[in-house]
Amino acid sequence: MPGYRADVPTSPTSGRRGALLALAGAICVGGLAFTQIKLVLEHVSPLVMAAGRVGFSAIAFLLVVTVQPHRRRRIEPRDRWAVLACGLGGSAGFHLLYSWGQQRVSVGIGAVVLGTMPVLVAAGEVTFLRHRLGLTQVLGLVLSVVGVTVMSWGPGAGDVSVPGLLAVVAATVVWSGVAVTTRSLGGRYDPWWLNTPGTLVGAVVMLVLVAPHRHELGALPGSGWFHLVWLGVVGSAFLYAALARTMADLSATTTASLSTVVTPLGVVVAWAGLGDRPTPAVVVGGVVVVVGALLVTAVRVPGTTPTPTAPTLPTVSG
Repeated sequence: MPGYRADVPTSPTSGRRGALLALAGAICVGGLAFTQIKLVLEHVSPLVMAAGRVGFSAIAFLLVVTVQPHRRRRIEPRDRWAVLACGLGGSAGFHLLYSWGQQRVSVGIGAVVLGTMPVLVAAGEVTFLRHRLGLTQVLGLVLSVVGVTVMSWGPGAGDVSVPGLLAVVAATVVWSGVAVTTRSLGGRYDPWWLNTPGTLVGAVVMLVLVAPHRHELGALPGSGWFHLVWLGVVGSAFLYAALARTMADLSATTTASLSTVVTPLGVVVAWAGLGDRPTPAVVVGGVVVVVGALLVTAVRVPGTTPTPTAPTLPTVSG
């Protein structure tokens, strides 16, 4: 795939259409993931589930780039750390921080913090990739965050642990950094190849950490294994590759904002599959999220093509 050039206009309509289709697939998969995660967590700990997701996603990435060698290409020396960060940060880094933090804060707090991701992505893209935002897009970003916040209202929404909160914040910053870095590299490398090196390293890290808890997998029923494999192969590997494909043609800000639609979609799936009826706050918040996502994509702002230089992934402490 050709590299980005700062003096070339944004990609043609066909490329944008393909990006939107990839993003739609990622959103549908992400919407299912909430329910599948809940089902798997009935049998194993968050750490074991996270390790399973990373492990199976690493296998999927390795199989795809092995069976389809045309996806592989030499990684330029200037891109090596950024490519490693994309896979490692998006797999082991994010899952370790978020699963550890989520055990120590309420679901509502976790959702609110994670809901700020589009704003963090926009800040990173403006700073490192000279992305420009219009007032309509800024309003859309604000509404996305407000919508997720409203959806999180409910019993236990105030339960918080400072270490847990910091871990969730760190996970959000890491994923935002991965999104901006992926945007800067997406046009130079195949989406599957881009995530392979770092995810393989992340899988090794997760296997070491989960070794003392491997006995938990013995209690996982057949349906649980199905959901865990799906979460790794489709809910992680495919999703990461789809997002990388999307950010080859759409800005990371647009991608992150549209991705917030995953939250209300996940509520609908949980309602249909588990009987978890949404509260009025969830319904109102979901509508606000959708409106915000639509506003971010309502106006195309010139000057959104990334520069060839990859940004430095923000460093965080969990």
